[in-house]
Amino acid sequence: QNERLAALGQTVAEINHEIKNPLIMIGGFARQLLKKATEEKDRAKLTIIVDEVTRLEHLLAGLKELYRPPQLNLAGVSLNELLAEIVALAHSYSGGKGVDIRLASSTDVVVEVDREKMKQVLVNLVKNAIEATPPGGEIVVSTRVQEDLVEVEVTDTGEGIPEELKKRIFLPFFTTKEQGTGLGLCISKRIIEDHPGCSFQLDSKEGKGTVATIGFRRGKG
Repeated sequence: QNERLAALGQTVAEINHEIKNPLIMIGGFARQLLKKATEEKDRAKLTIIVDEVTRLEHLLAGLKELYRPPQLNLAGVSLNELLAEIVALAHSYSGGKGVDIRLASSTDVVVEVDREKMKQVLVNLVKNAIEATPPGGEIVVSTRVQEDLVEVEVTDTGEGIPEELKKRIFLPFFTTKEQGTGLGLCISKRIIEDHPGCSFQLDSKEGKGTVATIGFRRGKG
């Protein structure tokens, strides 16, 4: 499996390199022209180019991450500290949408994870929850400790996932968002599964909301 991922990763890296350089040039020139453009129709066309270049840049970065062989820097991490950081970031991401975002965690535990990669996962889950939750809704990031195991839940009161889409949400490139790459959940699931003893579950009911659950083994500390 690792050899296959390494081969795929090398191929993706080479394709990424060939596409990224001209893409940077196109985006750079388009941004320069946009700053100087005065006609509204010209600005509208250039804005589309800039937005699409940005989307492709995110797609290339996601592909590189998806097919990169697992490289984890495991260390003991305070879960409460990490989740407090995630909730603080979530408030900035919500942009005054009117969604109540809160942390419900009491007992702090230490988990053995790659902090930056797990932060990437949690940020992605919280962003998804924000996008799915209407004004007046609620997002709760909570923990549940059971002996040697601890679970983190990201719960929202959003629109939920239709039954017919549930089997496809972890497939690469599948998205229901206009500007989405369809790689966020796929990459998040892979990062979690790369961590020894970690698990990931997504429960959703259309019209009622979604609960994303990450299971961890407790570390020492």
